[in-house]
Amino acid sequence: MTGFPLVDANMRELEKTGFMSNRGRQNVASFLAKDLGIDWRLGAEWFESCLLDYDPCSNYGNWNYSAGVGDDPREDRHFNVVKQAKTYDENGDYAKLWIPELKDVPTENVYEPY
Repeated sequence: MTGFPLVDANMRELEKTGFMSNRGRQNVASFLAKDLGIDWRLGAEWFESCLLDYDPCSNYGNWNYSAGVGDDPREDRHFNVVKQAKTYDENGDYAKLWIPELKDVPTENVYEPY
């Protein structure tokens, strides 16, 4: 657990189902590479071992893109996972689905990392 509910929910979904949405993949990749400073290749390898819909071109292409490796006109690509969570899971339903420990946390506090 990272303490960032959007990341944790996505990782639990991946672990339980072998799937993660494209938005989830982007957020998790950005968080690992940009926020934690971990080599993106470790994340790509983990996804390779977990994803049921794994495709090497898509997986490594997305990780390259999220990590800012290669040619990209946008410098410093970075997803703010708290902002993303509040935008795409405003009521915390997704987080609460995959993180039952949050079931009693008020909506306004779900995406405040601790």
